[in-house]
Formats: sequence, C-alpha cells, structure tokens
Amino acid sequence: MRFIAPICLLLSVSRAVLVPGPTGPYAVAMKELPLTDTSRHDPLDPTGKSKSRRLLVSLYLPVDKSRRSCPVVTVPYMTPPVAASYGQQATQVGLPDTLYQPFQMEFCDLKKLSPCGQASNKNKKYPLILFEPGLEESRLIYGAMARSLASHGYVVISVDHPFEAPAIQYPDGTIIEGIDFDPSDPAVLPKLLKVRTDDITFIINQLENQKVMKPVLADFPGTIDYHQLAIWGHSFGGATSASVINADKRVIGGLDLDGMVMDPVLSSNVAKPFILVGHEGHDDEDPSWNQFWPRLKGKRMELSIANTQHGAFKDDLMLVSALDLPAAAKEAIAQVLGSIDPHQLDKDLNGILMAYFDLLFHGKKQSLEAIPHNFANVSILRGNI
Repeated sequence: MRFIAPICLLLSVSRAVLVPGPTGPYAVAMKELPLTDTSRHDPLDPTGKSKSRRLLVSLYLPVDKSRRSCPVVTVPYMTPPVAASYGQQATQVGLPDTLYQPFQMEFCDLKKLSPCGQASNKNKKYPLILFEPGLEESRLIYGAMARSLASHGYVVISVDHPFEAPAIQYPDGTIIEGIDFDPSDPAVLPKLLKVRTDDITFIINQLENQKVMKPVLADFPGTIDYHQLAIWGHSFGGATSASVINADKRVIGGLDLDGMVMDPVLSSNVAKPFILVGHEGHDDEDPSWNQFWPRLKGKRMELSIANTQHGAFKDDLMLVSALDLPAAAKEAIAQVLGSIDPHQLDKDLNGILMAYFDLLFHGKKQSLEAIPHNFANVSILRGNI
C-alpha cells in the first residue's frame, strides 16, 4: 500500500478503535481452535524438525438474537505478533508500525449467554463456509469480512497456514513466524497449493470429529450442517478453493475472489459449481480465468465489482473507514485499494455469497441472476447457471 505521509501523524494514536460491526441479523461469537495433524511432518518447516503440522482456525458462529440479546465481549483485532508483522509492512510505505494495534472487534460472549438463550435454538442448523486467505496473509486481516458473513447465518471458519502466514500466535502462547517464499520460483506455488489443500482436508476431518468439536461448540446455540459445506478465498486462497473442491468430495462448491488459478486445477475439469469474482479489469491482468473458464463444467459465473482493486478484499478499507482521515488521505487510499465505500463493498460481497449459497444449497438461481439489479457495483460478465 502506498499512502501519503500525513497519515502517519494521524494514525500514531494509542486509543482503541472499534472495527465497524456487521450488518446481518445475527450476533456473532468467535472461537479459536488449534488442530494438530500428527499424520505428516510439516512440509514448510525450514528446520525440518516438525514431526506434525499444527494449524489454527477461527470459528465465527452466528447467534440468533431475535429472542434474547447476546452479551458483548471486545477483543483485539489482531494478536501482537500478527499486528507487528503487518506493522512492519506498513512502515515500508511510510505508515507507522503501530497501524493495526489499536483496532478491536466486538463479539457475542457465549460464556455469558443465559442457559435459556443457549437452549432456545440448539437444533438450528447453519451451513459451513471455509475461508482461505491470500498468499502469505493472516486469517486475521479478513476477520471483519468473516464476521460479517457469519452475521447472515453461516458458520465461517478461516484458516492460518503455519510458516506461510506472517505470524501465528496459538492459544497456549506459542508463536510461529512466517518465512519468505519466492512466488517467481516455479516450484513454490504448486507446493504451497498442495500443502494448503492437505490442510483443508485435515481440518474438515477434524470438524466432523465429535470428540474435537463437542467441547468447542458446547455453549453454541446451534449446530453445523456439514452437508452444506462450501469454500471461498481471496487471491491465492481463491486458487486454493478451486483445488479443494476437486480434491475433497465433501465440499460441494467454491468461489474465487480475485485469485489467479493455477495447475493442477487449471488443466483439470471442475464438475462442481464455481464462481469467479474479480476486481474491475481482472481479466486484463490475469489470463488464467479465461483459460480456466472452459474447464468449469458445472454451474459457473464470473462477476466483477466496480471501483475495487485487488487489495480491497481484505479488511483494510473497513479499518481506515473507522479513522478520521482527511480527504487527501482517503484519495491516496482509493488509488491503491479502490474508491468503493467499504460498507457498500461489504453489502456487495455478502449479497454475492448469499446468492451463490442459495444456488449451491437450495438450487435457487434467482438471487444470483438478480445480483446486478440489487447491487449497482456488481456486473455479471458471463455465466451458465
């Protein structure tokens, strides 16, 4: 991100800044779940000493608040090592290294939810949506987006991939720092794609394991519908989504948010429904979608969101909207991330996702076909649903 220098002065503050809340009808609780795959050595550990692969996911859980309000708990937007890592990136473009530290998020506190509130909707089922971050990104930089989708009635699980993510702090305090990968090396991205795909398969196995999930979901007033399982991701996470739906029969559809598609998926047929959603002019910069399009043999669609750049699909736009910035600073940010209002982008993305899930889980295509009429920034470029 290349912003103008005056932002440094404006963001050098110690006060807490609350990330704008979600707009859906559900409250959202969040839990962290560490998962250890003992069946394989960690293929990304540079020391070669890890005899298992230790993952960390966030669960964003919708809570029906129509009958009973949910107590609120405020938590840091990022853990300290992740905030420090992104802060170092910020200094490279003239921003303070404390940029991400003040942000906080509000969640439903299930521990304080009354027993009546917990029991009232215990049998209500929610679809399960996996989210994959971009290359060398933390799941936390998409936290507001994941929470927002969950507020519309989906269990959303976002994933960190150790050694690729910039940093991971586990609940026990252990920290795994990321290492630098060279995407220009032809062996790197296929390796990372394979590792990610294996990670997701393992995670789904664990999510279906009642011994693992029962204690995690003990105070969750709802249940997960594992038969309604989809995946979406941003950038390299979009490529991962395409890989996963081919590799795991339990995942019934996927969505690629502005991510280049690569082999082996690029040269394989994909029979499941798949949606491509890009920033304005994506196909002019990335030829892979045109190559991938004939390989999509199931229901398919390509959408474009106006006034966006590739980086718009992380939380940065929403974060800076919570700050009191001058017009010149906002203009500089728009040149890098896009000029779209972040709250409108939130509505656009949720509208696309919910319409797609309506098709995927219920066979209803009307909402997806009506997207351009309901969301002025969104265009259907091509499709066959």
